[in-house]
Amino acid sequence: TGEAVLEYSRFYTENLAELFATLTVSACATWQAPPDTSDTSLRARAVTQSKAGVQLSAAVLGPQDSLRLFGTDVTASDVQPVWIEVRNDTNHILWLLRSGTDPDYFSPLEVAWSAHTLLGGKTNERIDEHFGRLAFPHLIPARAARSGILFTNPQPVHKLLNVDLLGHRMMVPFTLLLPVPGEASDL
Repeated sequence: TGEAVLEYSRFYTENLAELFATLTVSACATWQAPPDTSDTSLRARAVTQSKAGVQLSAAVLGPQDSLRLFGTDVTASDVQPVWIEVRNDTNHILWLLRSGTDPDYFSPLEVAWSAHTLLGGKTNERIDEHFGRLAFPHLIPARAARSGILFTNPQPVHKLLNVDLLGHRMMVPFTLLLPVPGEASDL
């Protein structure tokens, strides 16, 4: 029976080492920030509205857009990324109120976590940084434009997007109806 215990121990050790090696290799997967993070295709199909010296453009990302920008399909994780651009032609700094867009919105780090790998270390850090760079900033300076991604809860067919911008003694609310790529929009 001593030989059986020794054989079991050897089998267990070899399989554990193989499992660890597999996890290590998969964790060190070579995720790279996608080379094309331009918003040209999103701009081309964006819905735009202007009021009170502010212009808002927005487009919902589909799975292909998500893969191209993030290197992973975040829509598969029940997240609906929306690209927005705010052009602020006022003399006031504006703040985007994320909770007005979606009270249960996702932060960039929450969404990046869905792309993490087990024992990913530096790779996971690069994923976090990449998602953070693509996210929409809170602040839009006076006489400037900012663009980026908001991570919202999904709505099929059409996305009803509310964007509230707050400035000094002013609030500029927008409501846009955006088509959702890949969904039957002729219902």
